[in-house]
Amino acid sequence: MADQVRVAAAIDVGSNSVHLLLTELDGVVLRDESVLMGLGATVDMEGFVPDHSAAAVVEAVTAYVEAAREADAERITLLGTEPLRRASNRTRVCAQVESATGIPLLVLSHEEEALLTVLGVLDGEPVTAPTLVLDVGGGSSEVVLLEPGADPVVGVIPVGSARLTAQHVEDDPPTEAEVHELRTEAHHLCSSLPAGRPQRGYVVGGSGMNLLRLTSEEADEGRIDSGMIDPARTARAIEIVRSAPSADVAESYGLRERRIRQMAAGASLIEATLDCYNLSALEASDASLREGVIIATRRAGDEWRQQLAALVAIGAA
Repeated sequence: MADQVRVAAAIDVGSNSVHLLLTELDGVVLRDESVLMGLGATVDMEGFVPDHSAAAVVEAVTAYVEAAREADAERITLLGTEPLRRASNRTRVCAQVESATGIPLLVLSHEEEALLTVLGVLDGEPVTAPTLVLDVGGGSSEVVLLEPGADPVVGVIPVGSARLTAQHVEDDPPTEAEVHELRTEAHHLCSSLPAGRPQRGYVVGGSGMNLLRLTSEEADEGRIDSGMIDPARTARAIEIVRSAPSADVAESYGLRERRIRQMAAGASLIEATLDCYNLSALEASDASLREGVIIATRRAGDEWRQQLAALVAIGAA
């Protein structure tokens, strides 16, 4: 059943940050912001969410829930992704969040995360041609292959930009050998993705949008306007992050230092996906699973998780 709430909010707990999106029914964004948390790296090291990290998550989510309520949000959805999928004490963390906010924190599967992202990128509309959507997260990445009228096919890359960086990069800026390791590992991981022949593709997540910002001053005007990322652009991004320490690059380009540290890994994953599917470029999109879950809940209400694959396959039909 369609759920025509006037104001809706989505808050997700991811590998790098806790993020709030608050929108009106017509899609107007009222608030879109995040607080860096680094939860993915913590869970990688510990295997669980330590008490101080859990307290920080609860504090951040509670503050965003209060902000959403102050904006008269009629539906607030809380989502958890890669770090909570892996944390041994995720049930406890979710219970703490629900106790503080009165709202359940839903930990998504890889497939649910990927399909919500597709809904957000496509604004809930069905595809008209074979299409790929790549979501480069901090802890993991997902590829979704879409065909008109067919069920979506989801492939998982078990690393994102943060985890791949942690595995292969120690120096700042990264060395030529470390970049080679990033690219080699990215191509190896992409070789196990599901087969497909997409005609166009999108990349979402911080890696894509920040790569655009990093290279926009030197790109030609047409490329900036189109938001397309091709191998030349990923190579240039890596060249820039290798040119100076991440703090200096971040200051020069107005980006977060952590994003610069992870840029070579994100660019490597984008490059490898382009090569795997023989695509010349991917269009960068700033949409996400947050836009997707707002669309899903408005169309299917509390049954959105059960209807998610159908919502993606048939769009608004």
